[in-house]
Amino acid sequence: MRSRTLQITRPFGRTILLTLLATLLLIGAAELVARWDLFQSKLSPPKMGSRHYQLGHKLTLLDKSIEMHGPLDCVFVGSSIVDLGFDPQAFRQGYKQITGEDIHCFNFGIDASSATSTAAIARILVEDYKPRFLIFGTDARDYAVSIDDKDPAVILETDWVGYRQGEFSVSGWLTEHSYLYRYRQHLSRLMRFQLEDTLLSQTVFPFEILPTGFTPFDEIGTYINDPPEPGDDTFSVRYFTEVYTAYQILDENLIALQEMLDLRDSNTEVVIIEMPVADGMYSFFGNGMEDYQRFVEQVGEISGQAGVDFWLTEPLDMIPDDGWVDYNHVNRMGAQIFSNWVGRQIGQLNLQGGG
Repeated sequence: MRSRTLQITRPFGRTILLTLLATLLLIGAAELVARWDLFQSKLSPPKMGSRHYQLGHKLTLLDKSIEMHGPLDCVFVGSSIVDLGFDPQAFRQGYKQITGEDIHCFNFGIDASSATSTAAIARILVEDYKPRFLIFGTDARDYAVSIDDKDPAVILETDWVGYRQGEFSVSGWLTEHSYLYRYRQHLSRLMRFQLEDTLLSQTVFPFEILPTGFTPFDEIGTYINDPPEPGDDTFSVRYFTEVYTAYQILDENLIALQEMLDLRDSNTEVVIIEMPVADGMYSFFGNGMEDYQRFVEQVGEISGQAGVDFWLTEPLDMIPDDGWVDYNHVNRMGAQIFSNWVGRQIGQLNLQGGG
């Protein structure tokens, strides 16, 4: 008898192909689930790869606002002074007083932004949402903070933001195109039953952000018109002293201002508005009002060259003493007064054919 050896032929290539196909189908199904409104509604907003707690949160709120109220008419950008200082509802009321029309506006102020990081966010918002008005609320600090400072770097070093500025990265591309990638950390935590900061119902944000993007504060600062006491070592006093004592306007931030002005086209009108600050703020400038005037002149010159007015609020003294949180942040009442005024100004601009 002839001996025989059992031979098993494995369809190696076919196995790889089937495994690859199954993997792609699984990823595709997971991508569909990640795009499902019901799935997203149960989870905290994706952070878009950013360390900043507001970026992904505000993008999610903005998308929900558009679902409820239709296309975006107006978006307000800037730092925390915008985040706390612009109330879209009060703006809407002021605008309607002048025009008789309704308007849909959103507050996309990002805490600790500079002119450079604000310009990066503004470009994304204009490209994706095409608002009628892009309103940049600004103050002297916006032009003194370096691009390398840790505050704007939180935004600028985000891969997705860099990708949207033309700096390719795999992470940035995936964040832009894949909801599964955006929610990957959520899914990982869910598989480990880590629900805190994963489920929306168990996520605690540092501050309450309203559906309009506005972060209201109700505190009343009692020291806002006076210079700080000698030896005052609070964070805000130390920070303002560092920024303003040897006040410098950095070219990179003026370039960023120009980039925002360049976003103006037939669909979007750009508006530059000075955010109100309390009288006590000017005591931090090394050269007093001379430094402040330099800020006004340079921003006004660049805006004027682009055919855009720089609206000043310092001469108006519109915020009462009980309308402040601290030297450069208004509280809820102050925000309502300021935002209603802005709404009326934008309403006038619209009637004049500027939007």
